[in-house]
Amino acid sequence: MIKHGPVDVVVLALGEPRFDGSILTELERQAATGTIRVLDAMVLFKQEDGQCWRVDLEDLSPDQKAKVGFIETGTRGLFDSDDADTLYEGMVPDSAVIALAIEHTWAVALVNAMADSGVEMALNFRVPAPIVDEAFASLPTTI
Repeated sequence: MIKHGPVDVVVLALGEPRFDGSILTELERQAATGTIRVLDAMVLFKQEDGQCWRVDLEDLSPDQKAKVGFIETGTRGLFDSDDADTLYEGMVPDSAVIALAIEHTWAVALVNAMADSGVEMALNFRVPAPIVDEAFASLPTTI
């Protein structure tokens, strides 16, 4: 029996950083339903002059901490300075990056049911959502 679902590391690039709260709202909603568990988050900025800096969740104000309270405190720190340095290298000036470690908690019961049935995972890969949308758009429409 597994105890944890698979984890995706998602890196979101923001060419012109605008934080309106919609990403946090949706992450919190998905976490509240048990669909996902946000294990860690890292926010990086690269200024026009190339100077880089990182927002640490532990350094947020109490109000800001409350807004990210759905991010597990016991798993924060999965991202480290080496991860930040790697991401800084690929960032363009005057941009931001959000890195998220997201556990797919919905998969735990399914994987356990498959294991109980003697099923083993033979292959697993992710098809990005834009490619899925393109594939569905290319299907002939039925009348």
